[in-house]
Amino acid sequence: MPNKKLGLIAILASVVAGNIFADITNYAVGDVLLSFRKTGGANDLVVDAGPVSTFTNAALNQRIPITQFTATQLGAALNATNGVVWSAFAFFDDTVSPNWTIYMTRPRSYVNQNIQTTPWLAGSSGGQSSLVNLALSTVAPGANANYGAGLNNPSSSSTAVIEPDSSSGYTIGQSYHSAVDPSNGGDDNWGNTFAGNPENLTTNVASVSRSDFYWIPATGSGSVVYLGYFELSNNAAMVFVGKPTAIPLLKSVIRTNGVATMTYKTGIYGTYTLLGTNKLTSSSSFSTWPVVGAALSTGDNLTHTVQDTDSVSNKFYILQGQ
Repeated sequence: MPNKKLGLIAILASVVAGNIFADITNYAVGDVLLSFRKTGGANDLVVDAGPVSTFTNAALNQRIPITQFTATQLGAALNATNGVVWSAFAFFDDTVSPNWTIYMTRPRSYVNQNIQTTPWLAGSSGGQSSLVNLALSTVAPGANANYGAGLNNPSSSSTAVIEPDSSSGYTIGQSYHSAVDPSNGGDDNWGNTFAGNPENLTTNVASVSRSDFYWIPATGSGSVVYLGYFELSNNAAMVFVGKPTAIPLLKSVIRTNGVATMTYKTGIYGTYTLLGTNKLTSSSSFSTWPVVGAALSTGDNLTHTVQDTDSVSNKFYILQGQ
Protein backbone atom coordinates (compact mmCIF):
# COMPACT_ATOMS: atom_id res chain seq x y z
CA MET A 1 0.00 0.00 0.00
CA PRO A 2 1.21 3.55 -0.56
CA ASN A 3 3.64 4.90 2.00
CA LYS A 4 2.82 8.53 2.85
CA LYS A 5 5.76 10.65 3.84
CA LEU A 6 5.76 13.53 6.26
CA GLY A 7 5.38 16.96 4.70
CA LEU A 8 6.50 20.13 6.45
CA ILE A 9 6.23 23.77 5.41
CA ALA A 10 8.66 26.61 5.95
CA ILE A 11 8.04 30.22 5.09
CA LEU A 12 10.61 32.92 5.64
CA ALA A 13 9.54 36.39 6.71
CA SER A 14 11.30 39.56 7.67
CA VAL A 15 10.06 41.77 10.48
CA VAL A 16 11.53 45.22 10.87
CA ALA A 17 10.51 47.83 13.39
CA GLY A 18 11.63 51.39 13.89
CA ASN A 19 10.89 54.91 12.85
CA ILE A 20 11.06 56.32 9.33
CA PHE A 21 12.20 59.92 9.08
CA ALA A 22 9.37 62.18 8.02
CA ASP A 23 8.21 65.73 8.66
CA ILE A 24 5.30 67.50 6.97
CA THR A 25 7.11 70.83 7.43
CA ASN A 26 9.96 69.46 5.31
CA TYR A 27 7.83 67.45 2.89
CA ALA A 28 9.77 66.30 -0.15
CA VAL A 29 8.43 65.15 -3.51
CA GLY A 30 8.20 61.38 -3.27
CA ASP A 31 7.18 61.23 0.38
CA VAL A 32 4.22 58.96 1.09
CA LEU A 33 1.25 60.83 2.55
CA LEU A 34 -1.36 58.92 4.53
CA SER A 35 -4.54 60.95 4.63
CA PHE A 36 -7.70 60.38 6.66
CA ARG A 37 -11.12 62.03 6.65
CA LYS A 38 -14.66 61.20 7.61
CA THR A 39 -17.86 61.77 5.67
CA GLY A 40 -19.54 64.78 7.21
CA GLY A 41 -16.54 65.43 9.46
CA ALA A 42 -14.90 68.77 10.05
CA ASN A 43 -11.26 67.63 10.12
CA ASP A 44 -8.72 65.73 8.08
CA LEU A 45 -5.50 64.09 9.27
CA VAL A 46 -2.49 64.29 6.92
CA VAL A 47 0.54 62.15 7.81
CA ASP A 48 4.00 62.17 6.22
CA ALA A 49 5.07 58.51 6.34
CA GLY A 50 8.51 59.13 4.84
CA PRO A 51 10.14 58.55 1.44
CA VAL A 52 8.49 56.09 -0.92
CA SER A 53 11.83 54.28 -1.27
CA THR A 54 11.20 52.80 2.19
CA PHE A 55 8.22 50.96 0.74
CA THR A 56 9.57 50.17 -2.73
CA ASN A 57 12.64 48.57 -1.11
CA ALA A 58 10.67 46.49 1.39
CA ALA A 59 11.58 42.79 1.44
CA LEU A 60 9.07 39.99 0.99
CA ASN A 61 6.64 40.03 3.91
CA GLN A 62 8.56 42.80 5.69
CA ARG A 63 6.29 44.58 8.17
CA ILE A 64 6.91 48.31 8.56
CA PRO A 65 4.99 49.95 11.43
CA ILE A 66 3.73 53.44 10.59
CA THR A 67 4.66 55.41 13.68
CA GLN A 68 4.23 58.95 12.37
CA PHE A 69 0.72 59.26 13.83
CA THR A 70 -1.03 57.99 16.94
CA ALA A 71 -4.46 56.68 17.84
CA THR A 72 -4.91 59.81 19.91
CA GLN A 73 -4.34 62.01 16.87
CA LEU A 74 -6.71 60.00 14.70
CA GLY A 75 -9.32 60.15 17.43
CA ALA A 76 -8.82 63.90 17.88
CA ALA A 77 -9.31 64.43 14.16
CA LEU A 78 -12.18 62.06 13.43
CA ASN A 79 -13.56 60.99 16.84
CA ALA A 80 -13.56 57.29 15.92
CA THR A 81 -11.87 54.64 13.79
CA ASN A 82 -15.13 53.35 12.32
CA GLY A 83 -16.39 55.09 9.20
CA VAL A 84 -12.97 56.60 8.49
CA VAL A 85 -12.00 57.16 4.84
CA TRP A 86 -8.27 56.88 4.09
CA SER A 87 -5.69 56.49 1.34
CA ALA A 88 -1.92 56.59 0.80
CA PHE A 89 -0.10 58.17 -2.14
CA ALA A 90 3.16 59.64 -3.41
CA PHE A 91 4.07 61.48 -6.59
CA PHE A 92 7.03 62.45 -8.77
CA ASP A 93 6.79 65.28 -11.28
CA ASP A 94 9.01 65.95 -14.32
CA THR A 95 12.07 66.65 -12.14
CA VAL A 96 12.58 62.94 -11.49
CA SER A 97 12.80 60.10 -14.03
CA PRO A 98 10.52 58.44 -14.90
CA ASN A 99 8.38 61.56 -15.09
CA TRP A 100 4.85 61.80 -13.67
CA THR A 101 5.04 58.62 -11.58
CA ILE A 102 2.15 57.91 -9.20
CA TYR A 103 2.05 55.67 -6.14
CA MET A 104 -1.53 55.00 -5.06
CA THR A 105 -3.57 52.70 -2.86
CA ARG A 106 -6.52 50.62 -4.00
CA PRO A 107 -8.85 49.35 -1.25
CA ARG A 108 -9.50 45.67 -0.76
CA SER A 109 -13.03 44.47 -0.11
CA TYR A 110 -13.75 44.05 3.60
CA VAL A 111 -15.59 40.83 2.68
CA ASN A 112 -12.25 39.13 1.93
CA GLN A 113 -9.20 41.09 3.04
CA ASN A 114 -6.83 38.38 1.75
CA ILE A 115 -7.54 38.92 -1.96
CA GLN A 116 -5.31 41.37 -3.80
CA THR A 117 -7.04 43.99 -5.90
CA THR A 118 -6.72 44.39 -9.65
CA PRO A 119 -3.78 46.77 -10.29
CA TRP A 120 -4.47 50.31 -11.44
CA LEU A 121 -3.73 50.94 -15.13
CA ALA A 122 -1.01 53.37 -16.12
CA GLY A 123 -2.17 56.58 -17.78
CA SER A 124 -0.53 58.86 -20.31
CA SER A 125 2.13 61.34 -19.22
CA GLY A 126 -0.32 64.17 -19.87
CA GLY A 127 -3.06 62.49 -17.89
CA GLN A 128 -0.89 61.59 -14.91
CA SER A 129 0.72 65.03 -14.87
CA SER A 130 -2.68 66.58 -14.13
CA LEU A 131 -3.05 64.52 -10.98
CA VAL A 132 0.56 64.94 -9.91
CA ASN A 133 0.43 68.73 -10.26
CA LEU A 134 -2.89 68.87 -8.41
CA ALA A 135 -1.71 66.71 -5.52
CA LEU A 136 1.70 68.36 -5.11
CA SER A 137 0.14 71.81 -4.99
CA THR A 138 -2.59 70.97 -2.48
CA VAL A 139 -2.30 68.26 0.16
CA ALA A 140 1.16 68.76 1.71
CA PRO A 141 1.17 72.57 1.25
CA GLY A 142 -2.31 72.78 2.79
CA ALA A 143 -1.33 70.72 5.82
CA ASN A 144 1.91 72.63 6.22
CA ALA A 145 0.15 75.99 6.00
CA ASN A 146 -2.42 75.00 8.61
CA TYR A 147 0.30 73.68 10.91
CA GLY A 148 2.39 76.82 10.56
CA ALA A 149 -0.58 79.12 11.07
CA GLY A 150 -1.69 77.31 14.20
CA LEU A 151 -5.15 76.51 12.83
CA ASN A 152 -4.58 72.81 13.38
CA ASN A 153 -5.73 70.85 16.41
CA PRO A 154 -3.38 71.01 19.45
CA SER A 155 -2.82 67.26 19.03
CA SER A 156 -1.04 67.87 15.70
CA SER A 157 2.65 67.15 15.29
CA SER A 158 5.20 67.90 12.60
CA THR A 159 4.52 64.46 11.06
CA ALA A 160 0.73 64.35 11.50
CA VAL A 161 -1.38 67.46 11.00
CA ILE A 162 -5.03 67.69 11.97
CA GLU A 163 -6.42 70.33 9.63
CA PRO A 164 -9.88 71.84 9.19
CA ASP A 165 -11.69 70.07 6.39
CA SER A 166 -12.67 72.28 3.47
CA SER A 167 -16.32 71.65 4.37
CA SER A 168 -15.80 73.63 7.60
CA GLY A 169 -15.18 76.81 5.63
CA TYR A 170 -12.21 77.58 7.86
CA THR A 171 -8.87 76.54 6.42
CA ILE A 172 -5.71 77.84 4.79
CA GLY A 173 -4.97 76.31 1.42
CA GLN A 174 -6.65 73.10 0.34
CA SER A 175 -7.43 70.22 2.66
CA TYR A 176 -6.98 66.59 1.70
CA HIS A 177 -10.76 66.28 1.28
CA SER A 178 -10.96 69.20 -1.13
CA ALA A 179 -8.15 67.72 -3.24
CA VAL A 180 -9.45 64.16 -3.52
CA ASP A 181 -13.11 65.27 -3.77
CA PRO A 182 -13.09 68.90 -4.97
CA SER A 183 -16.79 68.96 -5.82
CA ASN A 184 -17.65 67.52 -2.38
CA GLY A 185 -19.93 65.28 -4.37
CA GLY A 186 -18.42 61.88 -3.63
CA ASP A 187 -16.38 61.41 -6.81
CA ASP A 188 -13.30 60.68 -4.63
CA ASN A 189 -10.96 60.37 -7.62
CA TRP A 190 -8.98 63.60 -7.46
CA GLY A 191 -11.42 65.65 -9.51
CA ASN A 192 -11.59 63.05 -12.29
CA THR A 193 -7.81 63.14 -12.78
CA PHE A 194 -7.40 59.52 -11.59
CA ALA A 195 -8.77 56.21 -12.84
CA GLY A 196 -10.82 55.37 -9.76
CA ASN A 197 -11.38 55.76 -6.04
CA PRO A 198 -8.20 55.12 -3.99
CA GLU A 199 -9.92 55.50 -0.62
CA ASN A 200 -10.75 52.78 1.88
CA LEU A 201 -13.75 53.01 4.20
CA THR A 202 -13.37 51.35 7.59
CA THR A 203 -16.29 49.32 8.91
CA ASN A 204 -17.05 47.76 12.26
CA VAL A 205 -17.70 44.49 10.41
CA ALA A 206 -13.95 43.98 9.86
CA SER A 207 -11.12 44.23 12.41
CA VAL A 208 -8.76 45.69 9.79
CA SER A 209 -8.95 47.49 6.47
CA ARG A 210 -6.30 46.81 3.83
CA SER A 211 -5.36 48.81 0.76
CA ASP A 212 -2.92 47.57 -1.87
CA PHE A 213 -0.15 49.99 -2.86
CA TYR A 214 0.84 50.30 -6.53
CA TRP A 215 3.74 51.96 -8.35
CA ILE A 216 2.20 53.47 -11.48
CA PRO A 217 4.65 54.90 -14.05
CA ALA A 218 3.20 56.85 -16.95
CA THR A 219 2.44 54.77 -20.06
CA GLY A 220 5.66 53.81 -21.83
CA SER A 221 7.84 54.23 -18.72
CA GLY A 222 7.40 50.72 -17.34
CA SER A 223 4.80 48.35 -15.95
CA VAL A 224 2.62 48.87 -12.90
CA VAL A 225 4.25 47.20 -9.87
CA TYR A 226 2.56 45.81 -6.76
CA LEU A 227 4.46 46.90 -3.65
CA GLY A 228 2.38 45.47 -0.80
CA TYR A 229 -0.48 46.74 1.31
CA PHE A 230 -1.24 49.18 4.12
CA GLU A 231 -3.32 47.77 6.97
CA LEU A 232 -5.26 49.92 9.42
CA SER A 233 -6.59 48.10 12.49
CA ASN A 234 -9.60 49.15 14.49
CA ASN A 235 -7.27 50.32 17.28
CA ALA A 236 -5.76 52.85 14.80
CA ALA A 237 -2.43 51.01 14.43
CA MET A 238 -1.16 50.96 10.86
CA VAL A 239 1.47 48.78 9.23
CA PHE A 240 2.81 48.32 5.70
CA VAL A 241 3.39 44.73 4.54
CA GLY A 242 5.85 44.50 1.67
CA LYS A 243 5.17 42.12 -1.22
CA PRO A 244 3.09 39.68 0.84
CA THR A 245 3.24 36.00 -0.06
CA ALA A 246 0.40 33.58 0.30
CA ILE A 247 1.52 30.72 2.57
CA PRO A 248 2.87 27.83 0.48
CA LEU A 249 1.16 24.51 1.04
CA LEU A 250 2.59 21.01 0.62
CA LYS A 251 -0.75 19.37 -0.08
CA SER A 252 0.19 15.68 -0.39
CA VAL A 253 3.18 13.32 -0.43
CA ILE A 254 2.53 9.80 -1.76
CA ARG A 255 5.18 7.10 -2.39
CA THR A 256 4.68 4.31 -4.91
CA ASN A 257 7.41 1.91 -6.14
CA GLY A 258 10.28 4.07 -4.88
CA VAL A 259 8.89 7.33 -6.28
CA ALA A 260 7.49 10.04 -4.00
CA THR A 261 5.00 12.32 -5.73
CA MET A 262 4.43 15.65 -4.03
CA THR A 263 1.67 18.15 -4.80
CA TYR A 264 2.23 21.70 -3.56
CA LYS A 265 0.85 25.19 -3.96
CA THR A 266 3.12 28.22 -4.04
CA GLY A 267 2.54 31.67 -2.64
CA ILE A 268 2.13 34.79 -4.75
CA TYR A 269 5.81 35.79 -4.70
CA GLY A 270 9.21 34.29 -4.00
CA THR A 271 10.98 31.15 -5.13
CA TYR A 272 10.30 27.63 -3.85
CA THR A 273 12.70 24.77 -3.20
CA LEU A 274 12.06 21.20 -2.03
CA LEU A 275 14.38 19.85 0.67
CA GLY A 276 14.47 16.23 1.90
CA THR A 277 16.27 14.04 4.43
CA ASN A 278 16.00 10.53 5.88
CA LYS A 279 17.89 11.52 9.04
CA LEU A 280 15.56 13.51 11.24
CA THR A 281 16.95 14.17 14.74
CA SER A 282 16.19 16.65 17.50
CA SER A 283 19.33 18.60 16.58
CA SER A 284 18.76 18.66 12.82
CA SER A 285 18.36 22.04 11.15
CA PHE A 286 16.22 22.70 8.10
CA SER A 287 19.08 24.74 6.64
CA THR A 288 21.23 21.59 6.40
CA TRP A 289 18.67 19.47 4.57
CA PRO A 290 19.72 18.52 1.02
CA VAL A 291 17.92 20.09 -1.92
CA VAL A 292 15.76 17.62 -3.85
CA GLY A 293 16.26 18.43 -7.53
CA ALA A 294 16.42 21.94 -8.93
CA ALA A 295 14.48 24.98 -7.73
CA LEU A 296 10.79 24.19 -8.16
CA SER A 297 9.17 27.40 -9.30
CA THR A 298 8.53 31.03 -8.62
CA GLY A 299 5.41 32.15 -6.81
CA ASP A 300 2.31 32.00 -8.97
CA ASN A 301 -0.31 30.89 -6.40
CA LEU A 302 -0.92 27.71 -8.45
CA THR A 303 -0.72 23.99 -7.67
CA HIS A 304 2.29 22.01 -8.95
CA THR A 305 3.58 18.44 -8.81
CA VAL A 306 7.17 17.22 -8.33
CA GLN A 307 8.64 13.72 -7.97
CA ASP A 308 11.59 12.33 -6.00
CA THR A 309 13.02 8.88 -6.76
CA ASP A 310 14.74 7.37 -3.72
CA SER A 311 15.06 3.79 -2.43
CA VAL A 312 14.96 4.74 1.26
CA SER A 313 11.84 3.65 3.15
CA ASN A 314 11.45 6.82 5.24
CA LYS A 315 12.08 10.39 4.20
CA PHE A 316 10.94 13.81 5.35
CA TYR A 317 10.33 16.81 3.11
CA ILE A 318 10.08 20.54 3.56
CA LEU A 319 8.86 23.13 1.06
CA GLN A 320 10.93 26.26 1.52
CA GLY A 321 9.73 29.64 0.28
CA GLN A 322 11.97 32.71 0.20
